[in-house]
Amino acid sequence: MIALLLYLTDAPALTVPRTVFADTRIVVPEAVLAWPDDAVVRIDERDGELVARFDRPVTPDRIAAFRDAAGDAIGDLRWNDDSLVLRPATGWTMTWRQAGPAVALTFSPPASNDALAENVDDIASDAALTAIEADAAAGYSGQARRAATALAKRYPTDRRAARMLADTRLADGDVRGAARDYRALAADDLTARRAIAAAPGTASIGLTARDGSDLSQAEFAARIDAAVADTLVVGGGLRHVASRVGTDVQTVRTGDTVVDASLAAAFDGAVRVQLLASAALDNGVTGGGAKAVAGSADAQFRVTLTRHMPDYSTPAQVLAGGYLSRALIGVTYRLTPGLAAQADVGANRYGLAGSRGASDTIVANGGLDYLIRRQFPALGLTYRFEAEYVQRMQMGVGELALIPLATRENHTVQGLVSGALGTVQMTALAGWTVDRFGGDGPTASLGIAAPIAVAWRVEGSGGITSIARPGFAGRQLYARALLTRSLGNTQ
Repeated sequence: MIALLLYLTDAPALTVPRTVFADTRIVVPEAVLAWPDDAVVRIDERDGELVARFDRPVTPDRIAAFRDAAGDAIGDLRWNDDSLVLRPATGWTMTWRQAGPAVALTFSPPASNDALAENVDDIASDAALTAIEADAAAGYSGQARRAATALAKRYPTDRRAARMLADTRLADGDVRGAARDYRALAADDLTARRAIAAAPGTASIGLTARDGSDLSQAEFAARIDAAVADTLVVGGGLRHVASRVGTDVQTVRTGDTVVDASLAAAFDGAVRVQLLASAALDNGVTGGGAKAVAGSADAQFRVTLTRHMPDYSTPAQVLAGGYLSRALIGVTYRLTPGLAAQADVGANRYGLAGSRGASDTIVANGGLDYLIRRQFPALGLTYRFEAEYVQRMQMGVGELALIPLATRENHTVQGLVSGALGTVQMTALAGWTVDRFGGDGPTASLGIAAPIAVAWRVEGSGGITSIARPGFAGRQLYARALLTRSLGNTQ
């Protein structure tokens, strides 16, 4: 039966002495893959691989016979019910000819020079590298990383493939993985040095200020995140929130200090989990929770669960000490290279120190980002939907809500301009916000991010917003600043 594999319809028969089949092995210059006689088989060759597509599957015994015939010449052989991919082993070359439903392949062994043999067919093609670069530039960071991982595995001695993997890890947010790859390559450029410096962790100080009609706040924060193992990062921080609450009678100023701690773990498949703990030193409010993210920025699923986290987002919470419990799920997905969407939905419970939850709401937000022009300066349009629907408010003395909230539903459309001036990345947005339950106004912001030398980075933003928030009704001004120092070696 195995001899039938050597028969090529519509082509000269391959003559083999019967004695060759004594041990069921085919010892001929050609190895043959033969499908059923009535099968339709289409063959393509790309990047050194042979790709076959067919309407009737090849039988397992014929695959086994082909493997015996080709032996060490096969580098990779995969198939299913309608397709087959064959790649020769490193250093081997392959030629083929087709006759109907049969394909005869000739394999040539590596050259006698061992060093040369190790390098033959072990260099990634320019087309494959360019495709990965295009994916990353189009915003498909996860897809680019997966393709670069496969390419580096296939060509383990190609430094360009290894560098591409490191760069895509960095673009996908895996700073520690990128740093390991850069060190293995002995890379000494500025991008590599910054990643290597950031891998052990970072320390930062920041300031956030917001001025609203009834509540104004300034938050001072310091934080350290340090790597303690291949997949673990321990973090801790201190925040001081200075608030000003304006009433019809007087203006009250308060200050609250909060200690934060976290433990983050990264797993295979771009899954990240972070455990959170937080305590307010002034009123004893203590809480915790967890966040989980699966996927990359182009296709991501996230979940947040927190309970009794210190919170000062309303005047009542500022005056009496407050907390927030939250359950939230969300997704982000890039629909096209120029269009990305995100959506989150969940529930909030606002409470006061020493009491049970006082107000419950349903929250939802979503958005679309459309990139019109990618070259400098990049131009785009954004739409944001941000809503909070009040479900319950606990009443206190005089039938007044302990934490008064109002249902809000903000719709914001903005134009975006972004670009880099040297190493400084600048982003500007401007547009208009409409609240369906009353109130609208302008929204605009300007942000910058700039690396300084190897270990330092400064970020800042500010602007005006008309997006209603708990405790911040109407128009608000805001500003943020952050200075970050990498903890690793900068040499």
